[in-house]
Amino acid sequence: MRLKPRAGDFLIIAAIITAAVLMALLLFEKDSIAKVAIISQNNTVLDSVRLDELEERYTIDYQGEYPGTIEAEKGRIRFSHAECPDQVCVRTGWINRPGQIAVCLPAGIIIRIEGKDTDVDIIVK
Repeated sequence: MRLKPRAGDFLIIAAIITAAVLMALLLFEKDSIAKVAIISQNNTVLDSVRLDELEERYTIDYQGEYPGTIEAEKGRIRFSHAECPDQVCVRTGWINRPGQIAVCLPAGIIIRIEGKDTDVDIIVK
């Protein structure tokens, strides 16, 4: 026995697709010119790096039970080396858009990229 779709079925499918598209759009911040990578370990900020202003490769070594190295270059950042057992953070690769994160859970390190709008709104009276 085969069931035929009804009009209500198409409305539900359309609502689900619309909700999925809206959630995907809200997930990422818009790509801005000024990108700042915030590196924190166990809720303590270790460093912040302006990715858009880097001219040469910049490395950050972090310590703890699972030490490692974070590498940044113009517009992007990644975990280049980590002593953690699973290596998920290293396999994440480069991140380069506002809203993206890379995490090393065993070490407690979070890299988060934030975008800062450089547009200026001027009100003239």
